[in-house]
Amino acid sequence: MKVAVIGGSVGNLAAAIRLAREGIEVSIYEKREHMGGKLRAVQLQGYDFEIGPTMVTAPEVIEAFITSTGRNIKDYLEIRRVRHHTQNIFPQTSSFFLSSDRAFMRKQLQKLDAEGARNYDMFLAEIMKMKQAFEEIMALPPLIAWRQLLMPPARSAYLTLKPFETLDHFVRRYFTNEEVISSFTRYASYNGIAPDDAPALFIIHAYDELINGVYYVAGGNLRLVRALQQIAKEEGVRYYTSKEVTKIHVQADEVEGVCLNDELSLEADAVLMSVEDFKAQPQLISDAEALLPDPMKPTGIAACVMLVALRTHKQIYQHHIVYSKDRVREFELLKRGEIPDDPTVYLYNPAFSEQERFMRGDALLIFANMPYTANEQLVETMKQRIYKKLEEVGLKLEDDVVTKQVWSPGELMTMFDQYRQSGQVKKTAQYLLNPVLKDCQLKRLYFTGLQTHPTAGLASAVKNGERVAKRMIEELSVKKDGYG
Repeated sequence: MKVAVIGGSVGNLAAAIRLAREGIEVSIYEKREHMGGKLRAVQLQGYDFEIGPTMVTAPEVIEAFITSTGRNIKDYLEIRRVRHHTQNIFPQTSSFFLSSDRAFMRKQLQKLDAEGARNYDMFLAEIMKMKQAFEEIMALPPLIAWRQLLMPPARSAYLTLKPFETLDHFVRRYFTNEEVISSFTRYASYNGIAPDDAPALFIIHAYDELINGVYYVAGGNLRLVRALQQIAKEEGVRYYTSKEVTKIHVQADEVEGVCLNDELSLEADAVLMSVEDFKAQPQLISDAEALLPDPMKPTGIAACVMLVALRTHKQIYQHHIVYSKDRVREFELLKRGEIPDDPTVYLYNPAFSEQERFMRGDALLIFANMPYTANEQLVETMKQRIYKKLEEVGLKLEDDVVTKQVWSPGELMTMFDQYRQSGQVKKTAQYLLNPVLKDCQLKRLYFTGLQTHPTAGLASAVKNGERVAKRMIEELSVKKDGYG
């Protein structure tokens, strides 16, 4: 039994390991020079930058996966906790930290939002219920039609996720202080969606951050990819970089192989790839009779990303957010395709926890939402507004910059396959359904990453890879035994 895996993302690596442990012959083909999907490293003048997921949550999922392969996670990587992980800075330079320390959170809330302090435990309890409901739905066979959400066994869990409530409305039921509300609705705004447009479901991303905590991999989160690569190799998985799958061969609506670099055709009993790659490259199966999805298009709201190396260490937390004075206006401008005059700026500073890795100074990943564009002048304007915003709260960076690199939304789309969503996730059903499975009826073509929300973390990717592999093993074993 042979499986071809297109792309070396974390989820695909996890799936490949699980498949290989069942005796299936697995080969991974990655078109780039590195494995890890969007998680990668960039080096500028001796400074190391990490691109991709910046937080590790639910490390127990990663540890359980490695343990299930008969290995000890300590032999491959070390995962450390960040106590107070996110500093939120507001226009009056007041701070509100996010932490999994409940006593610390209540103490802060008592100063900023007395009602919120009283409601905090209820807030967390509701998030826990929603997280559990979400996991119940994810454990079901993939859903393809919204009517399935209104029928057992999904119905009860679906209603627990408050499908008719926005994130903004949900958070305001517990808190009154606007700064606190902004801190808890950032799970939408982080991705370019106004909190009053996003479903309440987005709050489940607070579950791990506020209850289980935020972590990082010692030496860089990319070490998780290297650990999975090593385990995959030990399990007999073959993986190849700079090998692009340019065609999935199909016969009678059934996958039978792949073509590499338009040159070499290889047989495969099944193909696994990310749903994002599939939607971005419909030409892979253009000869099939299946109904193909519309190609992914750049979403209206994207981001400007900056890598900034400093000659010193600033007082910047591992995760640091500087908020706009008027977040409503910020999103009104973004929706109109205009650059915010007062943007919310996100900073990631791994040197905060591992200064020994960054002896020369901070290596900052900075980004802010902006309209999709490839216009260099607009990007330069955005860069200056970001610097100005940081300077307003005492983070004057320009004088200490050793080197920097700026990526426009257009460059991000090309380099990292980012912001190719055909639309923003504004309905709970969009988040939970897998329409690609309905649109593409090819047999033995499987997908990882079926959730459309881009902040699904590394642990979520591992869990998703495991789930898909389990389904593949069940279905492929039936075929092998001659019953399919």
